Amino acid sequence: MKTRSVIFILFLLFAVSAAAQDDDLYYGYTDSTSWIDTLPMPTDLPTISFRTDNFNLMRSFYPDHYKNEYSIRRDIRSVLRADSSLMILWDSLGNQVMGMIEVLSGVDWIESHIDIHLMKYLPVYGMYDPLALPVEGIKHTHYIEAAPGGMHRFFNLIRLMAGRNLKGLTGATQGGSYFANHPLLDDGAYRFDNLSLALALVCAQQIMHPDSLENIFSSDSWHRHNPGWELFNSHFRYAWQISPEFPLLYFLAREPFDSPLVSLTKPPRPRKKTNKNWRADEQIRLSAGGGRLGFSVIRTLKGYLEVIDIDSLGLAQANGLMVGDKIKRVNGEYARNARELMGKILDKIDTDGVYIIALRDNEEIGLLMLPQEEIDMKEEADDPADFEY
Repeated sequence: MKTRSVIFILFLLFAVSAAAQDDDLYYGYTDSTSWIDTLPMPTDLPTISFRTDNFNLMRSFYPDHYKNEYSIRRDIRSVLRADSSLMILWDSLGNQVMGMIEVLSGVDWIESHIDIHLMKYLPVYGMYDPLALPVEGIKHTHYIEAAPGGMHRFFNLIRLMAGRNLKGLTGATQGGSYFANHPLLDDGAYRFDNLSLALALVCAQQIMHPDSLENIFSSDSWHRHNPGWELFNSHFRYAWQISPEFPLLYFLAREPFDSPLVSLTKPPRPRKKTNKNWRADEQIRLSAGGGRLGFSVIRTLKGYLEVIDIDSLGLAQANGLMVGDKIKRVNGEYARNARELMGKILDKIDTDGVYIIALRDNEEIGLLMLPQEEIDMKEEADDPADFEY
């Protein structure tokens, strides 16, 4: 009996040690201004379960990869071995995180229980519902990208929990239909994802060292999967000073449906489809020179890339770009010339879209450029008036 107890204690110490060494994991950071130890926390919080036996989810996401039950069970076992550090962290800090989310959002939890699905592969960075995280990789059609680990994964979990809490607003159970219909709660990298990020960051600042957070935010993986990061930094991170006294709901209520922030983050109004009966030579002439994107630029004396021509059949026209717009940044990055600009846009246009910061009539605007297929889907599903707020 004593031998088993000693083995168990050694195993537990090993797991805790591994967690502490994995990517600068939590080591009890709080600063002198933290309110976390003085504010009464909610007690009626959802219970949490980590689920690794995600047989149906794994098969539904990757039917071609998982040919039989054995391959699924094999990967389920690998998840069990791989992610003890995340579970240990959550056992220590989970209730604290859930309480902070409710206090800082101003939104009561409406669920009594939440499952966290840990999966070897996911096609995305994470999911709100079902709440799921990739443990080993983000599996695309032709390659597998390594999934974040350590503190990066823990922060992603906090963010997904924050988003899950905010999803309670879309059911109009709290705050009435005003919040349920608020444009900033629309799904997407520039609206809902930035709200969940604003809430998660304030929570994480109470329990994570600033250097750990900056390491996450400076990583290539973070920038690759967060196209709204620049917009977040310029319009949410410092403008929305979320606190227990002024929760996220307070700032959301101060944003009218037609506010500049709503306008900056809204998807482009879809255009009507082109008449397919046009003569072929006319179509060729109109789309010549701009390729798929359908616009041309020149560099100004101030270093901007100014749009000088728009192709009526290209993506630029469909996404609201106009002649005279001076492009400053693409997904937070500067482009040195026209070739580099087009390359940066084409590299991301078929993933999460491209967020362009430009000057129009000396005012900074934001344009979300989406692929034509997604614009056409929106046009078929919604009346164009649905995109006016």
